[in-house]
Amino acid sequence: MPDRTLPALLERLGHIGIARFTGSQSISLTSAPTHDSRHVAPGGIFVAIRGFRTDGAAYAAEAVEHGAALLVAERDLHAAVPTVVVSDTRRALAELAAWWEGDPAESLLTIGVTGTDGKTTTSTLLATALTAVGLPSGLLTTAITRVGGIEAVVDGSHTTPEAPELQHLLRRIASSGDKAAVIEATSHGLELARVGGMAFAAGLVTNVTVDHLDLHGTVEAYRAAKLRLVDQIRWSAASRAAGLEPILVLPIGDATEPLFAAAAASAGVRVAHFGMLPDGRVVINGEPYALELQLPGRYNLANAAAALTLVAAWGLPLEVARAAVEAEPGPPGRSQLIADGQPFSIIIDFAHNGHAMRNAVEMARSLCAQGGRLLVVAGAAGERDPRRRPEIGAALAAADRIWITEDHPRSESSDAIAAAILTGISAVLGVATAAGRTQIIHERRAAIHSALHEARPGDVVLLAGKGHEQTIERNGQVEAWDEVGVVREALATLGYPR
Repeated sequence: MPDRTLPALLERLGHIGIARFTGSQSISLTSAPTHDSRHVAPGGIFVAIRGFRTDGAAYAAEAVEHGAALLVAERDLHAAVPTVVVSDTRRALAELAAWWEGDPAESLLTIGVTGTDGKTTTSTLLATALTAVGLPSGLLTTAITRVGGIEAVVDGSHTTPEAPELQHLLRRIASSGDKAAVIEATSHGLELARVGGMAFAAGLVTNVTVDHLDLHGTVEAYRAAKLRLVDQIRWSAASRAAGLEPILVLPIGDATEPLFAAAAASAGVRVAHFGMLPDGRVVINGEPYALELQLPGRYNLANAAAALTLVAAWGLPLEVARAAVEAEPGPPGRSQLIADGQPFSIIIDFAHNGHAMRNAVEMARSLCAQGGRLLVVAGAAGERDPRRRPEIGAALAAADRIWITEDHPRSESSDAIAAAILTGISAVLGVATAAGRTQIIHERRAAIHSALHEARPGDVVLLAGKGHEQTIERNGQVEAWDEVGVVREALATLGYPR
């Protein structure tokens, strides 16, 4: 049982520096830390995070009303309960969350997977590989979780969960008997310290292009967020017990590979590499291999190579892991094939930026029968980096027929989002050709029905952007969504019941 006394808390926060403590030290801490005043329980700890839209300090009084015994903030709040003043409340929340749960990452081989594309698939393949070689692995991704071998689809469209939820899930994984945990470490999760307060036994980088500039502002800041992963790769209690040294897995030829390699060298972390050969074979820890996956596409071969490179670099049974990875169908909404007896192929994929869309379109094109067409339904998210939209359009230009539709329009105009995507298509094809190939149907269900009704034998229909997501956010409302369900609904109208 972790020591959840105030002296232990203050000692833990000493890792990030405490400016001062005000109030009585005779308090009892009986509930978990949280940054949400609505979730504070009696005896709880409220961490007042300065957010993008609001300052958590404004909710301190509400937290006290709900029973908070202690506040953690970046200034003295002059509240009725004791306050710890720190320089960085996000880091404080991460440290406190890990401390409260008894540092579950120390008892697990915890691996962080980051990159612009392929994080969820690579994480899933890695958890499968490690489980196959005798290290049953939990999994925390934006699409699915696995705890004790039980898989669940993640509800929502968020990235890495906040530190209290993440650490609670890690505790559940450790308590389930799992020996390892694979965590999708997004740029949000790294920049906002959601994965802070713990060690990673290993790290893996899929690739680094450009994304999420709405949060990071510049390409340099985005890369810097990804590089934070290296700072957390170090020996843990579990890795020492297993004799598995800290390793960083990197992609051969990625523009940022030298940056990560230099950071790893400074941190004393060994580097292992994966890559692709022109003949379709992969490079796993420096050696060429041929893989036959359930998942389609060249980029999924790279994802598999990344996962297997860590297995090989740690000296674990590679052939056993390889067989498991080749049999893995992958997470929902990532290159997911829907086959209900229809004479054309349907692929659901999460591709939601230009680079990922190019990969998805290329993969889908490779599955077209001779003479078959590629039909794509896609959109772009509102309240996210608008530079994505023409880049997505440019990628879509390689399709034969395009339906521009909604993703999460949120508070933005669907017309404006669609126009920006169409601009990207037109820049590649010309205005007249783009207009001839493209149809704008904002309502996503109607767009999917339209595309599937037009599909002919040998065609491939790619539905991009939503993947596993179970909601559509529009004008302050959240609508339930099921991409697979809508596909099967449309197929039923065509006479192809499951």
